[in-house]
Amino acid sequence: MRKIYFLPLLLSLFIHVALAQPRLQGEPERIIALSDMTVLNPMWSPDGEWIAFSADRHDGIWVSRFDGSNIRQITADTGSGFGFSWSEDATKILSRSAVMTNFRKFHNVKVYDVKTGDARTILEQSRQLKGLPVWSNGDEQVVMILGKDVKKVDSGIQSLKKSGGTEKTAVPFSGTLVQTTLGEPTTPMVDFPEFQGRFVFNSIASPQGDKVVFQVSGLGLFVAGIDGQGLKQIGHGEQASWMPDGRFVVVSLVKDDGKVVRSGELFAVDVVTGSYYPLLSLADIVALNPDISRDGKKMLFENSLDGSIQIVHFQQ
Repeated sequence: MRKIYFLPLLLSLFIHVALAQPRLQGEPERIIALSDMTVLNPMWSPDGEWIAFSADRHDGIWVSRFDGSNIRQITADTGSGFGFSWSEDATKILSRSAVMTNFRKFHNVKVYDVKTGDARTILEQSRQLKGLPVWSNGDEQVVMILGKDVKKVDSGIQSLKKSGGTEKTAVPFSGTLVQTTLGEPTTPMVDFPEFQGRFVFNSIASPQGDKVVFQVSGLGLFVAGIDGQGLKQIGHGEQASWMPDGRFVVVSLVKDDGKVVRSGELFAVDVVTGSYYPLLSLADIVALNPDISRDGKKMLFENSLDGSIQIVHFQQ
């Protein structure tokens, strides 16, 4: 009798695991394409109502509605579209921009109002900034790495903790900052001796806040706990974006000739097993910078072949 009940249980578990693998539904749809410039680096707002994106050389930030309508520019600052992030209430965007003075590059950090484009300067013309700034303490603060120090600065907006918003903090992670729901800004720097001399980048915490996926120059894609424990290489891929379950990320696998990207395919990666599952591979699409909506229902990406932003939906 045990075998009779045990086999259906195994089958049920197998089906559950199989269904957890992300799959796309339908074909991608081009929603943002401008005749006078290439658009890139799309990012969903936390509520899924807005899209922020940049353009050639990551100069400037634009926003649109979720369907690509009502496009408007909120800043033209140089390099501001490289590593920006939304506030939890989708009213502000935090960004690092660049300015050249006497042939030397300096960085500014600003908080932009999405409606008005007004900017509050958090850091002005610094050469000490490392990595990207992140929101912290209910978005009431901006956290940055300046030299060897982690610095917290007032963002100028009301803390979302007072209105029941999601509280996030910033954890120093191998020379970068990771925005997460776990840890404290005073946590000692998580570092990896095996990566000494290499660049750790594109570090993103899982929705549950317990894991970080990141890239290491020349080595590929890795995952580890937010405390640095359980380090594991999971292959090669760029610009990982988490599925809500914290089990899968979507990455772009690219091929180039040393100058031009020739192909870009999207894969779902199981961060536990390291297994790769093909999601999107089309001859007329070079898919880069995937960004999954917080509800896990849809995904944005840029098509570098025609300079557009496209959307595709996941099976539910």
